[in-house]
Amino acid sequence: MARYRIFPTILLLLLAIPIIEVFILIQVSRWLGFGVTLTALLFLSLLGFYLIKSQGFAIIGQIRRQISSGQVPTAALLEGLMILASGLLLLIPGLLTDFMGLILLLPAVRLTLRKKLTGLLIKFFVPERFIRIRW
Repeated sequence: MARYRIFPTILLLLLAIPIIEVFILIQVSRWLGFGVTLTALLFLSLLGFYLIKSQGFAIIGQIRRQISSGQVPTAALLEGLMILASGLLLLIPGLLTDFMGLILLLPAVRLTLRKKLTGLLIKFFVPERFIRIRW
């Protein structure tokens, strides 16, 4: 039952983010001018496209190498997903999503997020009765 509580939050975000983006774009274009704001949006969208393309191929190569050496590429998969999410956020027109995408590109942020995601994925996919760790 608890997992259904996330749907109203997602719906609220889907409605609120575009409104916030338009408000920020209007304020920034008043402050910097329409041309500068539009140029920044186009530049950040092109940066997102480039990151998805270049980093995506690099992560795929890393995943292939780890699989061929017999390793499970969990860190590389999560890293690739975060870089993909960052690129997608940069592709979405708006300064708030661009800022979130740029923050997600920072290695320290990705490392912290990867650790938290790994813990959440273990809790979600591995039942407690199968985990017995003795120190």
